[in-house]
Amino acid sequence: MADDTSTKTRTMRLGMCEVCAAKEACYACPKCEVKTCSLPCVQIHKKELNCDGQRDRTKFVPLNEMTSRDFMSDYCFLEECTRYAENRKSDPCKRFTHDQRNLPVTQHRMRMAAKKRNINLRLQLENFSRHKENTTFLNWKLGRFHWRVEWLFANIPYEASLPRNIARFVDAECNEELTLSDLVVKYVDLQHETARDQRKLLANHQTAGIGQLSFWLRAEGVRRSSTRCYLLDSTKTLGENLVGRTIVEFPTILVTYEPKPPGGYEAIDSSEEFEEEQEEDLPVTKLGPSSNAIAEDLDDSHDVYYKLAAAFAGEDVSETEDDEEFEEIYKQSVAL
Repeated sequence: MADDTSTKTRTMRLGMCEVCAAKEACYACPKCEVKTCSLPCVQIHKKELNCDGQRDRTKFVPLNEMTSRDFMSDYCFLEECTRYAENRKSDPCKRFTHDQRNLPVTQHRMRMAAKKRNINLRLQLENFSRHKENTTFLNWKLGRFHWRVEWLFANIPYEASLPRNIARFVDAECNEELTLSDLVVKYVDLQHETARDQRKLLANHQTAGIGQLSFWLRAEGVRRSSTRCYLLDSTKTLGENLVGRTIVEFPTILVTYEPKPPGGYEAIDSSEEFEEEQEEDLPVTKLGPSSNAIAEDLDDSHDVYYKLAAAFAGEDVSETEDDEEFEEIYKQSVAL
């Protein structure tokens, strides 16, 4: 009898169901606080209000309205945040959080060897996908780079249904002493098996021939790098074409049978890259009248100290008479 009374009191406290309005409410949604009487009404309210039924633990509650349950919920929430932060610290993938780190010996040698070749080689953190895919290595005994090269053949026929009409191929090891023509000939010359297998995709490039192809290195480290590229010389070696360039892990080279950049890209010159880097490194700040006045005042005060130092150069200023003379000269200089 007592249980029935308490149940009736609880349901009367919640009021009528806000969904069907036919029965007394038995449940209150933890998130939106909608009162419902049954499971069908709960499902209807979740669908109509796009509610997941989970209480918002960060919802603002005035201090005068907080209960012991709210305080305990906040305490548990802070404990979970602390536990999450500690787990992130022990995660091996989060071990390196900035680029200034001690590189492994092999990567350090690669960067130094690239620097000697005037190549700005940038290596990403361990958990980056481009770093994981990189197979570039340095033959230390021969002093020779073997680059991983990503070839992007542009202007592919629309029937291929490729993104941006670009076919992507990857060579895991490309000798830096070989020319671009020698490296890409296996995709163009039908005497090679790779070219025959990709004849449908690379028909236009193979028809144009190796002599008509133009090569473009995707720019890195400049503004709008995703849409800019450098023109390369197919008669030069891969290493010679990378001199003076910025490479992130490995080079990406676009190949087209037209003497202009692929669609969506624009050509950039090395001098333009140098000018942009200079602008970023040396920001120009214009001084206003007030700033100039402050600078002049600072110069005047510096001159006063220089004069005082020159007047007492080589003398012992620890004596009392010298201290008095020092004060007198200082007052005269400030008055002027």
